[in-house]
Amino acid sequence: MKTARRDEFNHLAGQINKIFDQMWQHHLGDFSPTEGWAPPINLYQLSRRIEVCVDLAGVEKSSMNVQVEPGRLTIRGLRIAPEPPHDASEPMRILTMEINHGPFCRVIKLPSQIDLKRIESEYKQGLLWIRLPLREPG
Repeated sequence: MKTARRDEFNHLAGQINKIFDQMWQHHLGDFSPTEGWAPPINLYQLSRRIEVCVDLAGVEKSSMNVQVEPGRLTIRGLRIAPEPPHDASEPMRILTMEINHGPFCRVIKLPSQIDLKRIESEYKQGLLWIRLPLREPG
C-alpha cells in the first residue's frame, strides 16, 4: 500500500515539474515580440496588393488594435474565454479547453512597396481582412 501511494506521489510530482517547466519556457524563455497567443493568418499576393486574413472569431472589434508601419503589420487584442450561459451559482467543470483566449499579438513582416496611406480593413464573420495596396511603380 505504501509503495502504491509513493508511486502516485512521484507521478504527481513529475507532472507538476513538467507544468512548471512548460510555464518557464513559455513565459520566461520565449523572447519573441508576441504576447499570449498568435492568431492564425492567411496571406495572399495579388497583382497590386497583399491581402491578410486573420482568424479572430469571438474577438470584439473594439478590443483589436492594428498598426501598420514601414516593413511591419502588428495586430493585437484580447479574446475573452468563451463560456456557456449559466447561473453563477451553477457548478461548471471544464472538460476540454482548446480555444485560445487572453491577449494576442501577431507581427507580420511587410515588403517596402506597401502604400501606407491606402490601407483598408474589414471585420466580418470572425475574420479580419486587411488590404495592403502596393505603391504604383515609378
